[in-house]
Amino acid sequence: MQLPFCEIMRFHGKLLLGCVFALLLCHCDGGLDPTALPPNAELSGRLTVRGGRESYPPRDSILDLRVVAFRTIPRDSSILAAVLTGQAYFTPTSILDSTHYAISIPFTEGTPEPLRLEYIAVAQQYGPNVFRDWRVVGVYASDSLWTPKAVVLRRGERRLDVDITIDFRNPPPQPFR
Repeated sequence: MQLPFCEIMRFHGKLLLGCVFALLLCHCDGGLDPTALPPNAELSGRLTVRGGRESYPPRDSILDLRVVAFRTIPRDSSILAAVLTGQAYFTPTSILDSTHYAISIPFTEGTPEPLRLEYIAVAQQYGPNVFRDWRVVGVYASDSLWTPKAVVLRRGERRLDVDITIDFRNPPPQPFR
């Protein structure tokens, strides 16, 4: 007995639909988990320039200005290595004309949790050499003596209160030379 053409097509359509449904079920992981934390943390705050706009150096001596957060206090050549190995996090663009900053910190495999950031600073690029011509002009500090204050972050956490004072005329001690 031979089935009519439309019966064969209906059977194949149901078979195809069943296969697609089974494939989808195999690849689902249970749906959205409302308790899952985002893979990033955020560090942000307000920037205050001591002395206001009048204390800024000439515009041509500030080629770039960024907030950088280090896992350890940087020393000499460790700065470039820290950035390249993911041990330091920085603002994606220059903060030259900004009063706020934000850094998204990815929690990838190997990122310790909680993540302790020992040194958070504002760095000014003052010359053409992107590898050498930097100086610290502000530090997230616990006192007026520029004593670095650490921040501890967990996956998905947002710290919005990491405010930094910038002082172009009397910058903090440089952690590297």
